[in-house]
Amino acid sequence: MKRLTAIILLSIIVIGCSESDKAIKLEFKYKPGMILEYEQNSKRQTDIYKSDSLVKSEVDESMATVRQEILEIVNDSTFKINEIDTWFYTKPNKDDSSQVDSVTYSREMDLLVLQNGKIIDFDFKKKKEKSTFYMKNYYEQGLPIFPSVDVHPGYSWTQTTSVVLPSETMNASTTYTVKSFVRELGYDCAVIEYEGNLLIPIEPKKDDETQRSGLDRIQTNGMIYFAYVDGIVIKQTEKWKTIGDRTQIIDEQWERYKYESNYDVNFILVKSEGLK
Repeated sequence: MKRLTAIILLSIIVIGCSESDKAIKLEFKYKPGMILEYEQNSKRQTDIYKSDSLVKSEVDESMATVRQEILEIVNDSTFKINEIDTWFYTKPNKDDSSQVDSVTYSREMDLLVLQNGKIIDFDFKKKKEKSTFYMKNYYEQGLPIFPSVDVHPGYSWTQTTSVVLPSETMNASTTYTVKSFVRELGYDCAVIEYEGNLLIPIEPKKDDETQRSGLDRIQTNGMIYFAYVDGIVIKQTEKWKTIGDRTQIIDEQWERYKYESNYDVNFILVKSEGLK
């Protein structure tokens, strides 16, 4: 009887501590002075079509660093973050296409981020940053906003955004699912899988002689490793499949073209300060 009782008690303990019963809160826990440094590696295959004929195909790879410094807590649930993104890549030399040039490009911005991950405002240090409109749409459609309730493996939520286009209004949506709790890179993490579609309009700019415009339709899927004890992202993998319709001025004439792109991104924390 004693042995049987012990076995029953053990089974209760095992069941009581199972992963499916565990629930945690997903929220960012930034602190002033905290610094997070990430490395991002990406690879992209792009095909460009005119009148259904392939006119150009290219593959490019790049490495980027992302440095985030938490400047202050504006209120109990809003963080001000300075972010510096720097890309390192190569491109064909203008004078000799057989040669390649190494290029470095950097941008800096301040972000206001809620505890649930929603970006409510951002400000580029260079006011003429060309990607402002694109980034705004990506932030609204492509970043997770964590639910207000505790989550467990199997929990999912869907975010839907209305996108106003010149001729109609369409919905972009992404579904997030908590797959498991794991130990990754020394952190206790929630693994969040996601899949969705983004719709990002391309608006012509006054200072752009080509007056490029169009729409990107993006199918996206990926995996986020969120360190829920520390309240930070430590790793993310993502795939984009983009079909873009474009109109622009080429040689003083309006031309239409389409491009298809497959984009793979790996994003990982490489250094941190001020977590504890």
